[in-house]
Amino acid sequence: GPVMSGQLFTQYFLTDGIKETPEWAETAGDFDAFRQNLAWYWESFKTYHEPNESATEQDLIRPTLDALGWLDYLPQQGTQRNEDIPDHLLFSSSEHKARAAARNNSQDRYLDAMLIEESKRLGLPLDSRDPGDKVQSSTPHGQILRYLSTADSITDGRIPWGILTNGAVWRLYDYTARPRATGYFEVDLAAALESGSDDDLRLFHLLFRRESFLPQRGATASTWKPPWPRAAATRNRWPRTSPAQCSMKSFPTWCGLWPASPTGNSPRCARRR
Repeated sequence: GPVMSGQLFTQYFLTDGIKETPEWAETAGDFDAFRQNLAWYWESFKTYHEPNESATEQDLIRPTLDALGWLDYLPQQGTQRNEDIPDHLLFSSSEHKARAAARNNSQDRYLDAMLIEESKRLGLPLDSRDPGDKVQSSTPHGQILRYLSTADSITDGRIPWGILTNGAVWRLYDYTARPRATGYFEVDLAAALESGSDDDLRLFHLLFRRESFLPQRGATASTWKPPWPRAAATRNRWPRTSPAQCSMKSFPTWCGLWPASPTGNSPRCARRR
């Protein structure tokens, strides 16, 4: 199948527009080390025989998160009620992680997080229910949307971002995107590594790395609110030309790089037909 899918970003942005951004040039050195680390993790993990979710998470997903700069995360910490919570909360700093870890209520830990992450075993389809999972009645896709709904409610919309992965396929979700069912960007990381496609790997590096989600232009982490317009508040101001119309205007790193025209149809963003 295709290396990339989902409708969070237009095809033009992914193939051409992103290469016009300063980040594409500035991260070239970081990318070389990232690619080498990633290739090593993948080659090592390919020797595993039918790895389960725990092995996939421990030896493939967490090392990849580390390589993306997500060094501060908390694994699932439920209470005695066995709450339905994501596998990891990802934090912008060790201070935020420590603050979350000290909280009594597991759901309150969302308040200190920046992203949520849900892990699945290698090869598990993300849009199909796992017949061997007696706990989850929904698909992984439905599961991450449910967690994002909880995070959205608890944080008053401050955490719209989620990662869902089976180690090989990685999805970045934006809960503010519409339609929500396709409001994600997917990279088949295994296919990109096997094909040696630097462009696909660079897209993954840029769009999933921790630095792309950090507060910008002098904002402090404690007071930071997303600087990008939320879809619900701007739906009437930015007419949509397609299901994928300019969703990237809500992406932190690219905020301001892709201004909408007065008609709402940015020539850079609009889907090229």
